[in-house]
Amino acid sequence: MDWIQIVSGFFGSVGFALCFHLRGKQVLYTAIGGGLAWTVYLAAGLLISSYGVQFVIAGIALGFYMEIMAIYTKMPRTAYIAVGIIPLIPGAALYHTMYYFFQGETEKGRAAAVEALVTSVAIAAGLLLAMDMWKLLKQHGKKIKN
Repeated sequence: MDWIQIVSGFFGSVGFALCFHLRGKQVLYTAIGGGLAWTVYLAAGLLISSYGVQFVIAGIALGFYMEIMAIYTKMPRTAYIAVGIIPLIPGAALYHTMYYFFQGETEKGRAAAVEALVTSVAIAAGLLLAMDMWKLLKQHGKKIKN
């Protein structure tokens, strides 16, 4: 595991938490989500070669973390999403997309654009899967209590 990347993901999330005017423990809790998401992405990379699947798994982990922590801290889920997703954003692919298109290298630009799109959709799919699974778990728990 690359600890520098994990710590960087955490502190990058701290920066965005501060930009979103979160304070105190809110910064810590939301930034842990960013560090967790990047850790899961790297761990999935050790087992899976498809970067799209890696991002889906990281999105699922962030989604479950978000759901649990939103209940525990009584904070909105969007705070956890907005801060926790920061390390996963495909910044390099977006940069390369624009760079190649402006340089007139449209084939490379298209490839980078597809990579950025796949990454973005994979993250969103992971978050949605986690939110739906959480909803099903809550409904199943209510049925057991009744």
